[in-house]
Amino acid sequence: MRPLRETREALSLRSTAASSVAAPIAVIGSPNSTTHFTVDILETARDRALDHAWVVFEVTERFNGKAYRKRALCQLGGIVTRNRWHEDPVIRAVIKRQGALPALSGESDLTAAQLSALGVFLLDEQGRVVRRTTLSTPPPSGTLVYPADAATLQDLVHTEPGIFYAGQSPGDGLPVPLTLRHFGPTEQGGFGEAVMLGIFGQTRSGKSILAAQLLAGFAANPHMGILVIDPQGEFGRDRFAAGDHRVDFSIRRLLAGLRRRREVITLTTDDVAMEGAEAFTELLRRAGFFDSLGFKGANKEREAAERLAGMLAELADSSGRRRPIRDLTAADLPLLVKDLARFADVIYATRPGTVPGEGQRAADVLARYHLDEARLRRLWDETLRRFRTEPDRRQPLSQVIQQVLADHAIVILSFAQENVAETPYFLLNEILTRLRQVIHRSFQDGRASNALVLLDEAHLFAGEHADDTGDGARTRSLLAQSIRMTGKYGVGWMFITQTLHDFDKTILRQLQVKIFGQGFKLGADREYVETELGREGFARYCSLPDPKRTGRYTFMVTGPIVALGSLGTPLVLQGFRSVDDLMRANGHVFDVGGA
Repeated sequence: MRPLRETREALSLRSTAASSVAAPIAVIGSPNSTTHFTVDILETARDRALDHAWVVFEVTERFNGKAYRKRALCQLGGIVTRNRWHEDPVIRAVIKRQGALPALSGESDLTAAQLSALGVFLLDEQGRVVRRTTLSTPPPSGTLVYPADAATLQDLVHTEPGIFYAGQSPGDGLPVPLTLRHFGPTEQGGFGEAVMLGIFGQTRSGKSILAAQLLAGFAANPHMGILVIDPQGEFGRDRFAAGDHRVDFSIRRLLAGLRRRREVITLTTDDVAMEGAEAFTELLRRAGFFDSLGFKGANKEREAAERLAGMLAELADSSGRRRPIRDLTAADLPLLVKDLARFADVIYATRPGTVPGEGQRAADVLARYHLDEARLRRLWDETLRRFRTEPDRRQPLSQVIQQVLADHAIVILSFAQENVAETPYFLLNEILTRLRQVIHRSFQDGRASNALVLLDEAHLFAGEHADDTGDGARTRSLLAQSIRMTGKYGVGWMFITQTLHDFDKTILRQLQVKIFGQGFKLGADREYVETELGREGFARYCSLPDPKRTGRYTFMVTGPIVALGSLGTPLVLQGFRSVDDLMRANGHVFDVGGA
């Protein structure tokens, strides 16, 4: 659809637009502003699917004697049909007895709707897009409104780098373009800075599927590394929408089908060598090491673990350099246990003046160690094996992260643990600590990072309940610090979470892109979503279909990745049902012939 030029003369504000491809479906009525417009639906378009449909109109504005041709892309909503005869009390009494009225019922219906501007684009004399702009004055009444089509949308975004069609418009099925650029310089087709994203929705709302589609779009940038932190193994096992046969989706097929093919490295925490003292002592605690030494109760165990972590951080070799955990030897264990014995006298002291190491608690710890030395050494060695690269050829965690930042690798790191009730905060703490160290080291060496980190099930680590334990509180604090720190180094974040009201507000404030799935129409989350989307946006959000019934995952998207948006209006996106549909919609990104 390419409507002809619609001019606006200084004295006579009349619309002369016409279309050689598509007929108009509405005319602009009154009242109007520069971002929201009232339209009257034409009789010929009353049987069309209009809700959430995309439309365009053109105006010409004059400034300093020069005419500027502008095209506005809008989304239809708030459709209302009225018939004045059916509202008349007398006529309604007649209708009650005989039903529809000939020549009045249906024939006299007036259908009005609201248009919300998604973006306004300045055109040159040939009708090509020059740049984004805004309307300076409301369009005149009588301006013809045309349905948008795929060609129109492509004309509007063809100059944008990183275009990726991640879904369809639910009203008319048009592909919805997003701008998924890398985080490098703008002159190289990047955003120029890291972008922080959040995908919110309740269980079975399609969050992970949309996240995987966005990952494929970002992965189309060969300059970008991607790290997926996968607590439940959904990405690692490539199992999306398990049990829902209406959806056929595989992230491995997507990444393998890219024109610039990207390999995916899938690892578990058993495949990497951890490095931090906190992770080492937490694994010992979970294995019952401190309990066997007489530190009873969760609080005492954690105090002992913190004490041991502090000692390990101070270990040095003969040249004074810090010794990594993987270099610990069997001879270190008795010395460390002796220090723990002295510490036991401190935390269990019952008599004032007790010398640490000479009290009953210290003697009890040493006795327990000597009595159960063989088993404690076995626990020590089994835990230490998780930190050594040999003989299992594990990669140090820092090296894995370096592959993402320096080599632009795509790594899925899963730490799903079977039959473990406790949330493994210490594992994410270890990953975050190494990530920040590697990013800082790269920056000090003059190397810019360009990577995206995805955290699935983020509510487990950044929700209010995380503060119930010391490890959880530290994880939440590390996440908040990381999102503030890594952005300036070119490392962005994508959080996938089921909750909003108890999610860390520091993190929420840093997110430029927010994507809302189903599940936030009631309760404590409603107020936050309504504030983000605005009253009209939230009303449209409430009208989105339930994916459990339709099998279609629908979202509202806000932020700089909205390719068609220049006015901050939320965009409705309905995700594709299969890998093949997504690949066909993005033939410029995927090798569709080989799919």
